[in-house]
Amino acid sequence: MKRREWIGYAAAVVAAGAFLSGCGNIRKLSKSDPEVGVHLPARTAQTPVTAAADTVRTQKIITYRKQDGTELFITPVAVDSVSGEKMMSVAIDEVVISASNRRNLVERNGKINVEFIVSVPQELQARNWQLVVDPQLLKGADTLPFDPLVYSGDRFRTMQRREYARYDHYLGRIVDSADYFARFGDKKGYFRYMNYVAEERAKYADARDRLEHMEPEEAMFDKVVGWTTRGERRRQYARLRRYVLTTDRKVQQRTSYVPDANDKFDHLNDYFAPRFRHAYEGDDVLPGGEVYTRVEGEYPVGGGRRREAYIRSLTETPGRVYGDVYTADNARIRTLAGQRLAYTGLRRPAVEGMLRETGDSAARENYRIRKLYVADRLANLNGIDTAEVQRNMLRDAEVQRNRELAANSPAAFARLVRHPYYADARLDTVIYRPDGRVDYYYTEQVQADENSSKLYLCLAGEVEDRSGRTYRITRSDTLTYNVASMTTFLDETTRYMQRIVLRDAEANARFFFTFPSGKSTLVDTLTANRRQIAAVRSLTRDLMTDPVYIIDSITLRATASPEGTWQVNDRLARERAEALRRVLVSEFRTLYDSLKVSASYTLDENGRQVLVKPAEELPDLPNLLRTKWLAEDWDELYRLAVADTLIADKQEVLAMMKWEGNPDTREWRIRMKYPKAYDRLRRVIYPQMRAVDFRFNLHRRGMQQDTVYTTEVDSNYMHAVELLRKRRYEEALAILRPYEDRNTALAYMSLGYDAAAYRILRAESGAASTPDIQYMLAILAARLGDEEQAVKYFLRSVELRESLKFRGNLDPEISRLIRKYGLFKEDFE
Repeated sequence: MKRREWIGYAAAVVAAGAFLSGCGNIRKLSKSDPEVGVHLPARTAQTPVTAAADTVRTQKIITYRKQDGTELFITPVAVDSVSGEKMMSVAIDEVVISASNRRNLVERNGKINVEFIVSVPQELQARNWQLVVDPQLLKGADTLPFDPLVYSGDRFRTMQRREYARYDHYLGRIVDSADYFARFGDKKGYFRYMNYVAEERAKYADARDRLEHMEPEEAMFDKVVGWTTRGERRRQYARLRRYVLTTDRKVQQRTSYVPDANDKFDHLNDYFAPRFRHAYEGDDVLPGGEVYTRVEGEYPVGGGRRREAYIRSLTETPGRVYGDVYTADNARIRTLAGQRLAYTGLRRPAVEGMLRETGDSAARENYRIRKLYVADRLANLNGIDTAEVQRNMLRDAEVQRNRELAANSPAAFARLVRHPYYADARLDTVIYRPDGRVDYYYTEQVQADENSSKLYLCLAGEVEDRSGRTYRITRSDTLTYNVASMTTFLDETTRYMQRIVLRDAEANARFFFTFPSGKSTLVDTLTANRRQIAAVRSLTRDLMTDPVYIIDSITLRATASPEGTWQVNDRLARERAEALRRVLVSEFRTLYDSLKVSASYTLDENGRQVLVKPAEELPDLPNLLRTKWLAEDWDELYRLAVADTLIADKQEVLAMMKWEGNPDTREWRIRMKYPKAYDRLRRVIYPQMRAVDFRFNLHRRGMQQDTVYTTEVDSNYMHAVELLRKRRYEEALAILRPYEDRNTALAYMSLGYDAAAYRILRAESGAASTPDIQYMLAILAARLGDEEQAVKYFLRSVELRESLKFRGNLDPEISRLIRKYGLFKEDFE
């Protein structure tokens, strides 16, 4: 056999052996069916913290007086293990209670601490596999998975490290985006570009400085920042000079009209000559007529005369005209060229452009544009983002390949790492040798709710070997937790709303009576007045016969509209109130007599009339009627005007009502300055001011003072009680905080606000005779460090309700006191 073939054969044998070995281990598990143990930790009488606190705390004898007067003296005790004799002790020795599958827990601050011990047997420990234990807590209908426990063999963990090393090698091929340019960038091109940018930045910075120190006329010929040259400017002026000379020759050659110096209207003949009319109409009868023919539009008189003088000078003294052109400087040439353009009326774009370029305004504008361009260019150069430049110089194909590597990393992880670590594991440990059982103390805090009164916990899990084969371990026994909470002491008594009912009350009404203009006589035969009197009588009858209220007094107040003077209106309001009172006294007298008779007699069971003395006499209405008056109620007028949407100049009228103090002047100003608004006020709003307001002062029958009574269930409070039952303490406290009662204290102490709860319960009425409150006070006193008071409260609660002595073992604050002071030892031995 060749050496290479022998090596391959040996490798195959080793691989097969490893496979069979792993497979055999899994088979052993399926045959032996080992179980991960779960049990409760041993409970000690004292935690190290409380034991140390008890050692440091000064011990004292507690004196407790029972309700029958008997005094008890309670001291911290210990029991001699040999003789059984009780003796005083500063600290209690640790007492270990054997674990079981049932445990009583206590809820504090809305949380429950669940604790248990996971025990892994030898059979589940091997170097070639990994054990994953999943604790699961059943709370009501919900299953809460806890963080798993992972036990790995050393060989299994070595395999995991190799898999992660392969994956790390894959990740090492992926380039971070911050390193893209270093790996994929065109560095030479980048440095060439940045050198160019630096040169350009220096160039434009120099140009900016030169422009700051130059005038436009100087800057325009500068070699660095200029926009033209002196030679170019000379050529432009030469072209303008040629244009002027050429235009003058053409005009001179083609002018056949001879001016008449004796005719002052000769220029009009020139305008209206037949050749111009034909030329204007498009019939060019003379050669070159378009040179001096009028253009479309209106010619100014002055401009026409200057044109005429120009043409005349060309025919009379052409030499002088040409001489002026030859000797004119550049500025004069620009002026002459502009005149020729205007006189001929023809567009010459090239000439117009040269005139614009050679002007002073063009120089200033070019100077401004050049400064803006330099500044903008310099800002762009200074604002270049080097990171963006680097991104633009990346090799796209390589970047795309790198992105594909990053995008495929999850698939690569799944391919390369077949046995990943558990990121959320509570314990992830490596077991090197199966030399004994492994125990782990597990504790978890669970949120309390309405389903947490009883909790169930069990373990599940699986074993996985290096070849990927798995074995589900047998589900463990179930641990049961009974959770005690302070909601046991919830006061579920129905609470009613408290309302303050006032003895005194008031009824108001407004009536409108019609009086003659400027008169105070009430004509009770008018239909409108009869209806108003009947309405007053009906309202008064209803109030007098009301089963709840009785009338104390009636006050009527009459007002007038602002028409007229304040003095007159004051008199009218007073007299009208008195006139109405006289009419109503008569009406009330008749009403009072009829009601008194009907209330004084009733029928007995035989049908005979019987005189009955009422519990409360009917009010003597004629003597209870009082009158008031107000000449002009401007406050009511202002309110009605604000509500009216059709008043003209509304804001101005309202402002005048505010700032004008004299009511007569105020009414006069509105009438004179805003007549439309005043007309609206007089027609629509003033009639509403001529009213009588009635105020009936009442009191409840049979009441001497304001009282408090309850008739309606306080649904908000009862909702808070339901929230407490569901252990949603924060929501309940938000509602209960103003009530300051027993349930408020329960919410406080469930959230850890012990001092507030202690204050409320101590102030609660009947606290001394209520066992639940005494027990809650015992817990709070123990939390606040007052052991003596806590023992007294607890003993009082047991004295009031004996079953609470057994409840004390569920609450750690009380159970510690029971063990420390040997309370009710005879009941627990």
